[in-house]
Amino acid sequence: MIEELQRFEMFSSCTETMLEELLKSSYRRKAYKAGDMVVRVGDTCQWLMLLTEGGIEARMGAQSGKEVVIERMQAPKILAPAFLFATDNTIPVEVTMATDGVVWLIDREAFFRFMTAHPEVLRKFLEVLSDRSHFLSNKVRSFAVKSLRDRVLDYVRQRGAITNVAEAAEMLGVARPSLSRVIAELQDEGLLERTEKGIVIKR
Repeated sequence: MIEELQRFEMFSSCTETMLEELLKSSYRRKAYKAGDMVVRVGDTCQWLMLLTEGGIEARMGAQSGKEVVIERMQAPKILAPAFLFATDNTIPVEVTMATDGVVWLIDREAFFRFMTAHPEVLRKFLEVLSDRSHFLSNKVRSFAVKSLRDRVLDYVRQRGAITNVAEAAEMLGVARPSLSRVIAELQDEGLLERTEKGIVIKR
């Protein structure tokens, strides 16, 4: 079980003895099935949540009433790290399992003491927080500033192709017909093309 934790870069330099010391505190290791709810909107972040197996989807309600897929993640990942020590640690997204998987829940205060005793772990955790802030600021900027056509082009550049229009529509927070219409326009303009790999940037 220690090997599951060592897969995280944050713990990669930790010895088995160090991690065994951490696990003397309160913790749980929970197995989930695909479709199970891991976090509900409004839950408070009381534990360090580590996705050690499987994949998740994080969704947030939009003003239109639709749910927007904020992110899809595969293990190993820390879930909701920005809320762990926040003054308001209420989680604004719903997290469900996309596949069968495992999540560890480690006592927050024990993790804080562990980080203060091991500065290399603290530094890695701060890197995780910084990377998450960067990702979310880009996400907000994309929704607030960019047009749908620009967001579609960014989506294709980042992922290489649109292989599933319905899935892409969820990630972009738009109705499938709206996305299909923009894709068709970009194809007519010679910016996108349909290939065996999916819809890609035209070379």
